[in-house]
Amino acid sequence: MRKIAAVVVNQNTRDMLKECLLSLLEQDVQGGVGILVVDNGSCDGSPEMVLSDFPEVNLLWNQKNVGYARACNKGISLTEEPYILVMNADTVLSRNTASVVLKFFESHPDAGAVGPRILNSDGTLQFSCRDFPSLGQAVGHAFIGLFSEENPWTKKYKKKEWDHSTEREVDWISGAFMGLRREAFEQVGGFDEKYFMYVEDVDLCWRLRSKGWEVWYTPRGDVIHHIGQSSKLATTRMTYHHHRSMLRFYRKTYSGPWRPIMTSLVFLGLVLRFALVAAINGFNRLSSNLARNRWGTR
Repeated sequence: MRKIAAVVVNQNTRDMLKECLLSLLEQDVQGGVGILVVDNGSCDGSPEMVLSDFPEVNLLWNQKNVGYARACNKGISLTEEPYILVMNADTVLSRNTASVVLKFFESHPDAGAVGPRILNSDGTLQFSCRDFPSLGQAVGHAFIGLFSEENPWTKKYKKKEWDHSTEREVDWISGAFMGLRREAFEQVGGFDEKYFMYVEDVDLCWRLRSKGWEVWYTPRGDVIHHIGQSSKLATTRMTYHHHRSMLRFYRKTYSGPWRPIMTSLVFLGLVLRFALVAAINGFNRLSSNLARNRWGTR
């Protein structure tokens, strides 16, 4: 009897999706893994590739990008296994990843979510489990972190000085790849679909923990995430959604006596950071284009 299903969300990453699906089909787990791809309006032939090359894989073909949270919820609703792997299409699993997740849940009955060790394309560690930051830590990471990853706020938030060879309970794990217990996921109502992209993983873990479920990191069952490092050429639209999601999470989780004033300050801070990030991205794109043109004329 199959116990675990994978929901893979894809948009215009055809070649990486193919690599991801091949790794899922090679999983060494009893009963295998049920696989469902949710395609968010790709125009690169991704859905056609799934239909032609992977007849054993189910496909939900959205004609437009409905957002990551909504895609995950719909995909999960079309599966029935008690455990689910939610993953980006740019991930590749080790042969034992599904088995590690399954065995972990069976030995940790209070775990609602678990994340294995995630590696960058070059094999270096990706900091995929983090703390819910305090407001001061969030401000330090949000601004100083744009210019230096080695500042104390970012290092603490990303657990950079933490021993990632140990298994332990954490605040939240990355939605690039997470194992979920269906019972826990359904109890909290799934992902909040008002997040179009970004922070839906943080929000889900927050709600799981608030209901008494545990969130864990395990150093076993490695996953490679090909886009593990933030792109210097991130689009303005992506940047907008990131900041919008951060504001939503703050509004949902902060309930102190100074909430109206603090919300206004956080909003202004996010507007300032958005402008700063957009300016940095614009400069990087300009520099990249100038360099490309310079080399192209030689």
